Amino acid sequence: MHEHIFIENIISQVPNKDNVISIEIELGDLAGIESAHLREHLIEHTGWKVDVKTVKSQIKCDCGYSGEARILQRLHDLVIFECPECGNDDVEVIVGKDIKIGKVVYK
Repeated sequence: MHEHIFIENIISQVPNKDNVISIEIELGDLAGIESAHLREHLIEHTGWKVDVKTVKSQIKCDCGYSGEARILQRLHDLVIFECPECGNDDVEVIVGKDIKIGKVVYK
């Protein structure tokens, strides 16, 4: 069900929805939806050609580590991750939790 929230939010951000041919989405590695599901549901709801590009995470930890998070588990709407250096799960996410609209192509 949470997929519908993501889909509705994306669709609501696109102007001239009836004239869209294709859309490019940037999906953070730590967002709560998998790229295949996002793509599938967007196509199902809109009929648009959908390209989803995954953006790797970037975290900053108190231990001094800065880089990609270690993903421990992907659940239905949650990604569990930690610092790969010290195992801390209370890290600052710099990049990787967002879903962004990239390019939209119109008729």
